[in-house]
Amino acid sequence: MLASSPSSSNLASTSLDPARIEAAFATTCERVGSAEGLAAPCAEILAALVAESGASRASLLLLNPDTGRLNMAAAIGLPADIVGRDMTPRPRSISEWVFRNRRGLVLNGEVRDERFEGTSRHAVTESSMCVPIETTAGPLGVLSLARHSPALSFADPDLLTLSHALPPVIDVIRRAWRMERAERSLQRLEVADGAPDRTLVPRGAFAMRSYDVGLARRPSWNLGGDFCDRVPHANGGNTVLVADVSGEGALAALSAGFAQGLFVGAASPERSAAGIVAQLNAGLHSRIGERQFVALWLAQLEKNGEVSYCDAGYPAPFWVPADGSPTLRLDRGGPVAGALPHAQYQEEHVRMLAGDLLVAVSDGLLAERGPTDQPYGAERVAELLQEMRREPLDRLTHELCESVRAYSARATPTDDILVLAIRYRPGD
Repeated sequence: MLASSPSSSNLASTSLDPARIEAAFATTCERVGSAEGLAAPCAEILAALVAESGASRASLLLLNPDTGRLNMAAAIGLPADIVGRDMTPRPRSISEWVFRNRRGLVLNGEVRDERFEGTSRHAVTESSMCVPIETTAGPLGVLSLARHSPALSFADPDLLTLSHALPPVIDVIRRAWRMERAERSLQRLEVADGAPDRTLVPRGAFAMRSYDVGLARRPSWNLGGDFCDRVPHANGGNTVLVADVSGEGALAALSAGFAQGLFVGAASPERSAAGIVAQLNAGLHSRIGERQFVALWLAQLEKNGEVSYCDAGYPAPFWVPADGSPTLRLDRGGPVAGALPHAQYQEEHVRMLAGDLLVAVSDGLLAERGPTDQPYGAERVAELLQEMRREPLDRLTHELCESVRAYSARATPTDDILVLAIRYRPGD
């Protein structure tokens, strides 16, 4: 929509050539479309417009989503130190009026309009034009041009010309915003993924009552939903969970956080492992539905070495007896959590002796492929665990990850790798 001043703008001749303006925008936007950030593209877009319009002053203000204010993305003929800064809110600012009302504005000659600052009845303005930059989702910013006399005045048709030529500019702005949001989201995901206070099972080795614990992780480029956590209980026991959410990136991280919250809320020493998993399954299915699922292994660890566990689609953990007996897999359970609304789960009870190991590894570790395209596999894991069953758990988990890295000859795995080791240590 247009909002002209009460002066003679409607009588002025059109001063912008639609074809030249559109061509200038199209050429410039094609050249700067892949640039990082907004500063350089906005400066080039504004320079191209000034060259075609004959404007002596110009500005490109864009909404700063972090503050809700208009930010000076680019400027010509204005102080350089305002570029990149948020504008101080002014209720009677012309730019803010245009942005707020989503209406273009032409101001020429003597203006008596109390809506705006600096346009008193004694003020004679130069020819200026301000147009909103908007999409169907809302306004993005404001583009302003001004000319010194004796240049031609802007007119309403110039507003239409400029508005119709804006789509490629809008595409560049939205693309740059999306890239910036993606980078910031990735940084936040990486920070959250490595935050030490995210879980009560930190990386490295630590001791809890009657057990030693070790955890090692090797994230892939595509952040997955692997996580591990525990809930300690007043009776000396612990409920432990290791899980892998399907998918990757932000959606997997959100679902992992939700699953972790469900686990912390459901864990109780009075409940069976299968009962807790059934509750997790119901909660996950009702919230994330069929879009995602969670493979998990959950165990109730008692201080006397008794372990009850339930496996819901997670690679069966390894039970490594301290006396050198064959390694066993703990695979009793049911389907992945969240996939079926009324899935049935079973559990198994085992008794750990002093020095016995439980080791859970992610499917990213088992499936990592070597130069011959063969997966690392469970047999290699079992062999290494037998060799290192008496080693400190931080060394054991680290060496297992290093063995996979050497096997694949890749510095970064193709999928997240997680290794959780638990050794029974009676007596405290």
